[in-house]
Amino acid sequence: MYLSFKIDGDELDRRMGGGLYVGQIVTILGASGEGKTLLSIRLAYGVIKNGSNICYVSSQFPVREFISEAETLGYGMFNEILSDKVSFITSVFILRKNKRADLDDLLSLDKVKEKQVLIIDSLSPAMFKDFDISSFLERLRKFSEGRIVIITMNPDELDAKAMSKVNQLSTTIIHMRSKDLAGERKHYIDLMKFPMAMKNFQQSIPFRIEPKRGLVVEISSVS
Repeated sequence: MYLSFKIDGDELDRRMGGGLYVGQIVTILGASGEGKTLLSIRLAYGVIKNGSNICYVSSQFPVREFISEAETLGYGMFNEILSDKVSFITSVFILRKNKRADLDDLLSLDKVKEKQVLIIDSLSPAMFKDFDISSFLERLRKFSEGRIVIITMNPDELDAKAMSKVNQLSTTIIHMRSKDLAGERKHYIDLMKFPMAMKNFQQSIPFRIEPKRGLVVEISSVS
């Protein structure tokens, strides 16, 4: 089973093979400012527009700022949050009463379990008190049965051993990067580990960011 994230006038779904299959962990890697949150919001918006429901966990935004950020990008989700088609969880839960939550505290919530997609943006060692990358990914793999789990991570926050575990235990790995080319900053989505794609996909997808249009896929790529 695949979940579509296609939206009108947007090439991203087609360039990424036409959807994401259920039962996987998608890990989006990238340094600060490379577009991890942008892509996770775009995927969230796309799947809800195609009839799926999600839980979005943010370590960065309170709900009002998240709504504003999504609206600025053209991916408004205010009504979906009101109707609980999108369950939004902030660091207020994760850091409740000055104590960090366990991962199981999060995964046991009904508003997490009942959703088809779980997005954690962004996962870091400081986010949960029981953080161990191997244990986390193994538990998330089990939780992903019948769901899709999407996590974003900054590889600069992990050592080489931890990154090896990320590469080993993640079903899909997407790398966000940018580079200067002819005096212009170019952004790319690299599909580094992308099994079971429904259709042919483009391994390196160039994009730009526009207000009210969000992530806009470029026509051609020079990587």
